[in-house]
Amino acid sequence: MKYSENLSIILMRDNGPRRSYRVRRARFVAALTVMACMPLLCAVLGWLCWTLWQQNVQLRDNVLRFESDYQVAQANAERLENLEELLREENIPGRELVLRRLGTGGAAAEAPGEGPAAPASNAPAAEKQAKDQPKDAARANDGPGHEDFPSIDLDYVKVGNVQVREIRGGKLRLALDLRNTDSQKILSGVVSGTLLTADGKTYPLRFDQEDVGNFRISRFKRAVMVAATEKQISLTNAQVILEVRSQENTVVFRNIFAVEH
Repeated sequence: MKYSENLSIILMRDNGPRRSYRVRRARFVAALTVMACMPLLCAVLGWLCWTLWQQNVQLRDNVLRFESDYQVAQANAERLENLEELLREENIPGRELVLRRLGTGGAAAEAPGEGPAAPASNAPAAEKQAKDQPKDAARANDGPGHEDFPSIDLDYVKVGNVQVREIRGGKLRLALDLRNTDSQKILSGVVSGTLLTADGKTYPLRFDQEDVGNFRISRFKRAVMVAATEKQISLTNAQVILEVRSQENTVVFRNIFAVEH
């Protein structure tokens, strides 16, 4: 008859009863092996978690960048739609000049270097028009309110993923990401906005909560604010001039964003 060897695990107190558990040698060795492999298993799981976290951070950055590119493309499309509507209207200053430039650009694209020669009698007028074109083009590229509200970015705080949307009641919902560019200190400041209507008039925005525009961040903050104007104003083709001021009341960021409907 073959003898089955067992091991006993004895648990006892100094002044109390004892308990013993019989375990087969194979099971005892297997339990020791599992306990010895636990640190290695924890290290592998920790490395996998760190890798997944890095991939998640990279994916989130890509999503934020794609959203920013989408908003820029949407704003450009809205500006082109506004330009198309303006070109359809009559008696608008600069309309003939823009149409002439577009026609000249199309002809040059089809046949570069070829075109009808201008008459000698029209040479002074053409020269004057050529001098006026850069001024008109610069004025058209500036956009409404550009001279009074030039874009500013001092890299004090990184602003991204800005969304300006019209909600019920004629109010505006402003959402933006604020990122601290200096991890060694905490940044604080104020976010404010100004509504720029299609006719070029500006109206300061008033937030529902007065201190909702204040921020104090160490790394990142998603700011969401609901704003309204003092009176009912049409938001068709309107834009919002977004400003971020530092603790010293210095403008560190300013840009114009179209209102989404």
